[in-house]
Amino acid sequence: MHPIRSRAGLAASALFVLLGVLVIPYAGIQADEALFSTPLFPHIGKDLRLPRLPHHVPLMIMTYVGSLKTLAYWPIFRIFGASAWTLRLPVVLLGAITIFIFFHLARVFGGARAAAIGAFLLATDPVFLLTNTFDWGPVALEHAFLVTGCWFLYRFGSKVAPDARIWHLVAGFLCWGLALWNKAIFVWALSGVIAGGVLVFWPEIKRCLSPRVVLVAAAAFLCGALPLVIYNLSHASATLTENAHLDPRSVPGKWIQVELAANGSSLFGYMAGEQWWPNPKVPQSLDGRAAAWIKAHISDHLGVHRSTGFYYVFGALLLAAPWWWKHRAARFSLVFMAVTWLLMALTHDAGASAHHVVLLWPFPILFAAVALASLPWRPLAWAAGAIMMVMNLLVVNQYVFQFERNGAGDVFSDALYPLSASLDEYADRTLYVIDWGIFENLNLLHQGRLDFRIAIGPVNTDSPSPEQLGEIRDMLRDPGGLILAHVHEHEVFPDVGARLDRAARSFGYRREVVRSIPDSNGRPMFEIVRFVPEDPA
Repeated sequence: MHPIRSRAGLAASALFVLLGVLVIPYAGIQADEALFSTPLFPHIGKDLRLPRLPHHVPLMIMTYVGSLKTLAYWPIFRIFGASAWTLRLPVVLLGAITIFIFFHLARVFGGARAAAIGAFLLATDPVFLLTNTFDWGPVALEHAFLVTGCWFLYRFGSKVAPDARIWHLVAGFLCWGLALWNKAIFVWALSGVIAGGVLVFWPEIKRCLSPRVVLVAAAAFLCGALPLVIYNLSHASATLTENAHLDPRSVPGKWIQVELAANGSSLFGYMAGEQWWPNPKVPQSLDGRAAAWIKAHISDHLGVHRSTGFYYVFGALLLAAPWWWKHRAARFSLVFMAVTWLLMALTHDAGASAHHVVLLWPFPILFAAVALASLPWRPLAWAAGAIMMVMNLLVVNQYVFQFERNGAGDVFSDALYPLSASLDEYADRTLYVIDWGIFENLNLLHQGRLDFRIAIGPVNTDSPSPEQLGEIRDMLRDPGGLILAHVHEHEVFPDVGARLDRAARSFGYRREVVRSIPDSNGRPMFEIVRFVPEDPA
């Protein structure tokens, strides 16, 4: 890669890192964001560290989520410890690598203009930025492997690449195999790549096909996905049987998520607090004050602070087909998006949230960049690209402003950090977790040093079984036990606290709040509770 030609890609990647670092401190660690770390931190003694080798890491974290990220983070946590920064900064750097490789991929298929426009649009895209910083999907590895695999396959199949070798083929399919192990829903994107390749790049594919090429590609892909294959061979195809359920009736209702993600607005309220939430605070940090100034003096006057408008720009660019149709990258992008989204939308419990829809990225950006670059009047392409980037940045600024003023959403609450700090006082106690969103993140921050017990099941039903009632009784009888929960208004599983209170009263116990934990806006979010026997009448 020529260094001069790489400058735009490097600049876009650096901008992405800057924006990612800007938002890292605002949100608490979401439970799914820390889920991959649970095999690294079983309950261990206070003085123990991560082992020199990551023993006892399973092949899969869930039936469709592999342990690749677990193994990748083992040396990071061992050397630097576990915190929001060691959790998120590597993901941000991975997103920057994705942008850099995307820039070069866009350059070979769409030209320098498309590559520069596309790289900066991707670097400033609000949903791509936030999902590749707070990686609760997880999606960062999926994006990196998707784009890198495409790049290596281009190198293998290109006539103009003098250093094209069989190892490019191996590397490309290995990336896609690893992506499938990392998260099995990569099959959506892989199907999109195959459909786009066959429909748009068939002459090049046909030219490269041979028995040797097919065998090498299959072997490399299988090597990357081997842990997933072994897991399913030993678990009766659990990935497929437990997750591949179709729900065609829900497809139309999922399209709204495409619009929200494309416009960058899908994470307001979920990740960043809304402006009508109680107890707003005055921005105090330099970043927050700058965001407030930009909002007051620029963003509010333009009326674009919660939407980039990319959804509508994309629709308008579809009408410019006479110019972009000759560019196969644009047609490939459309086929990829159509196939990937359709498979996503047809899947039960999928396609209705930002961390699924963003798996279409970066190909919406590639299409837009190539379509803009194809317009006959060059200044129009640059002007439109610049305006779109500014609109992206204004929405990013709105996220920063709402983080600063309104705090984070419930499952990303920054009250997690004072809750975590307060638990040092109870390091010798058993901590019972009765709601989702509290265990994985706290276990990560304390690196397995606290004795957590998951007690969600018995209180997540109005009709507990005798066995579940026995679990509740044992928990109440634990003299050193403490209950960790959300306050009632912010429970993820509604009424788990009320059910526990009712069961406790039936067993002759009363509830005492040991500590209430507010977020940075002073809103109570968590409670540490204990139950004591009722005083005899």
